[in-house]
Amino acid sequence: MPDILRKPTPIAKIYEALSAVVDGRVELCVPESKAIVTSSARTKRYTVMISERLYTSNDNATYWQHYAGYPIIAVLIEQGRISLPPDSRSLLEHFKNINWKRLNTENKNHYDKAVSQFLSSTGHADGIEKLVQNIYEQANSLPFAVKGNHKPIIKVPEEVE
Repeated sequence: MPDILRKPTPIAKIYEALSAVVDGRVELCVPESKAIVTSSARTKRYTVMISERLYTSNDNATYWQHYAGYPIIAVLIEQGRISLPPDSRSLLEHFKNINWKRLNTENKNHYDKAVSQFLSSTGHADGIEKLVQNIYEQANSLPFAVKGNHKPIIKVPEEVE
């Protein structure tokens, strides 16, 4: 049980975090007091500020809902504070290039429906759900506080061909 209280991260945000990690959209900055996480639509970059017992982010979930949004969870995975099971490589491949913004919008921001749509496309729902549950439990047992930060969200310009 963590000694710092915070709202638990919804399980749907673990899926988004895994996609960010698998896609290489998490950039840990040197020194490791900051990270930049690019959105699944690749149109925004979120700033995660890191200290030993406080993580801040300017993503909507962290800022407005006061739980660790997917950028913070992705950073925790990249830092090794949340471990991925060694046998999870084949399951993680299913998270590659998933546009969660599009899926969530298609499902009117009913995140559980977006997750169900994703799972039905994989053919490996049971294994993926077990993997995500493991990460969910690790994330929600870590002792750290979260809050939104006021860093501006970086808009990524569209590429011109």
